[in-house]
Amino acid sequence: MVLAHLAGIKVFATGGLGGVHRGGENSMDVSADLTELGRTPVAVISSGGKSFLDIPRTLEYLETQGVGVGTFADGREGNVDFPAFWTRDSGTPSPVTINDEKEAAAIIYAQNSLPISSGLFFASPIPEQHSIPKLQMDAVMAQAIHDAEESGSRGSDNTPFVLARIRDLTGGQTITANRALVEANVVRGSKVASELCRLEAQGANVAR
Repeated sequence: MVLAHLAGIKVFATGGLGGVHRGGENSMDVSADLTELGRTPVAVISSGGKSFLDIPRTLEYLETQGVGVGTFADGREGNVDFPAFWTRDSGTPSPVTINDEKEAAAIIYAQNSLPISSGLFFASPIPEQHSIPKLQMDAVMAQAIHDAEESGSRGSDNTPFVLARIRDLTGGQTITANRALVEANVVRGSKVASELCRLEAQGANVAR
């Protein structure tokens, strides 16, 4: 994020976002990218936080850092869930629903016109055909977390262990899902960036 900002890149598309780890209220295990997003004026597009994170606390932490958060409707009507990376639904409602790339670009454009130093986060759900059902992921997640606790994995060793167990328990299904969501996020990020450039060009013409 920092390098993107220094390079003048305003829209940054990636796979997932870090978050508050389960039990983070005691361990204070919070991914550094949440704090960085609170002080770096870049719009990040990713498929939300991984399911083994504490998603409600992650959203609360982003709010505390002054980060605006929204989720793309992706063809759905009404309010939508904040996605949980490999699955489109987490059970946690998104603070805001974003209709399309034009609306996301308009939000970025409006915020960039204000003296605000925090960033924006737009969650882009994994494509439906690659989404792993929530009930399946919940069961896999519970087993992976249990195995991590049994193995004594802590701190920086915990996430790699859990990810490896999730890969094994899903028979590699998460690897295919990873590729699909990264590709979709890059496409969506490109569309948002294109719309933002159009708005900036219009603004420059008006100012002349």
